[in-house]
Amino acid sequence: MEALVEWARDALRGGTDEVGVCVDLTRQTGDVRTAALATCLALGLAREEAERRLDADEAALLVAECVPGDEEGVVLLLQAGGLFVVDRRLGPREERVRELLGAAIAAYGRGVPSGFAVSLSRWLRGGQLSRAYLQLASDRRRVRADGDPAAYWAALVEAGELLPAGDGIEPARAHCRRMAARHAAR
Repeated sequence: MEALVEWARDALRGGTDEVGVCVDLTRQTGDVRTAALATCLALGLAREEAERRLDADEAALLVAECVPGDEEGVVLLLQAGGLFVVDRRLGPREERVRELLGAAIAAYGRGVPSGFAVSLSRWLRGGQLSRAYLQLASDRRRVRADGDPAAYWAALVEAGELLPAGDGIEPARAHCRRMAARHAAR
């Protein structure tokens, strides 16, 4: 197992994402569970946590039913289920940003698209707060009819002020301020 974990670490450092690493390992070993476990360990998950996730009903069923040729689809479903997410412990400031992003998601309204919801969950759990913020603050994002646009944009304004500059944060902050002003006046 250690050799597989080391191979996975090297591949991850080389720029291959966790899905690619796991698929490649599955094809090498013929065992998606072993490949997924090695990938999780290479990402930094504790072995007990990785095994717990793999033994969960949905993941265990996917692993048990994986046949040659289905590796990529199975690994993508494992990823979507959060198997490879390394939960990051956040400081107080980051925790506040995560809370505000959660408040924005709640104010968005029912019906957050499922793929977007999965991505948001992974980013928030993994501490990729700027990435989640930029997606929520997109000028293409429209709050649902049953949502609260004033609360949505206000939460994003406050979250944006707490995030470090760079990576497109400044234009997103400006957009959120404009949208908050527009919706507060109603």
